[in-house]
Amino acid sequence: MTTPGTLPYLLWARQHVGRLPLCLRASGMPTRSLEATWPAALQRLPEPVPHDDTWHHRLLASAVATRLGGAPEQVFPSLGTSGANASVLSLLLASGGELLCEAPYYDPLWRSGAVLGAQLRFFQRAAGCDWQIDPLAVEAALDHGTRVVAISRPHNPTGADTPEPVLVRLGEMAEAHDIHVLVDEVYLEFLPQARPAFLLHPRLISTCSLTKTHGLGQHRVGWVATTPGLVEELQQRRLHAEALLPTLPFQLALANWQQLDSWRDQARARASQGAAVLHQALQGVPELRLSPFTGAPLGFAWLGVDEQPLVQALEQRGVGVTPGACFGATGGVRLGFTASPEGLATAARILREEIDELLH
Repeated sequence: MTTPGTLPYLLWARQHVGRLPLCLRASGMPTRSLEATWPAALQRLPEPVPHDDTWHHRLLASAVATRLGGAPEQVFPSLGTSGANASVLSLLLASGGELLCEAPYYDPLWRSGAVLGAQLRFFQRAAGCDWQIDPLAVEAALDHGTRVVAISRPHNPTGADTPEPVLVRLGEMAEAHDIHVLVDEVYLEFLPQARPAFLLHPRLISTCSLTKTHGLGQHRVGWVATTPGLVEELQQRRLHAEALLPTLPFQLALANWQQLDSWRDQARARASQGAAVLHQALQGVPELRLSPFTGAPLGFAWLGVDEQPLVQALEQRGVGVTPGACFGATGGVRLGFTASPEGLATAARILREEIDELLH
């Protein structure tokens, strides 16, 4: 385990994602350029720009609330999902305490708490149960100092969804222990009919952005969805950090807001097609456990042996996968389903060949 102040997975991803011609490492839609919509976005800026320098925060909060089914006062705009998670953790762990995180994990979910000085504890999602969360296991892992439980939904790296009754149970548990559950939902719009966690219980905090589903990661348009009281506290803490969020990226997003459903549908179709290709290619390997497809743009292939020889062999043939070690899950690899359709079949064939070579 590296020092808490580093984010090994993000550093690794910057060096490796997209470097190989057949990349199964990307976990979301490709970057979408909005340059052509700049004139329309600029035309929507009020003349003159209001003296209230948070007016664009309120515009985005209102648009997000309408999309999610909440109220504007429940939405705190942020710099992407990463900014949303960091804001929540810095608030809830301001007085110290413990962060309980799922494992396998998305690295920044716990390291962003560790860098704040939080104590760390983990609960396991079991491969044999399709990586589902067991609320009893979560509650058993709580300590008297636990302040936050952190999970991802759908789960990164396996794509497992967390059913609403389980989320409600986690919310009830959090209320009983006077804690909160941070639910990173950056992939949620890939799942049809899924409702954000904050709508299910006031102790559940949703974070999300337009990054993975809509391809607008470079614009850093994200948010926290929670109770109005926590939103007010987050707004006060912002004055000590960003103070203000950039105007133009938010305006560009709002100028294209009517396109979000269309982009979401494209993303869902691409993930479904990619998952079908990879699942078909990996059928019939008894030693391999591939996580069920839920709609998420990623899945996990559990091998039960050291995955590094497979990763290296694939790299030599131009195929990139993400080692399970990046998620504290040595013994498998994460697969992204949103790669270019032209190369996906080739990548899937090579992946099957190298898995057969490794296991047999």
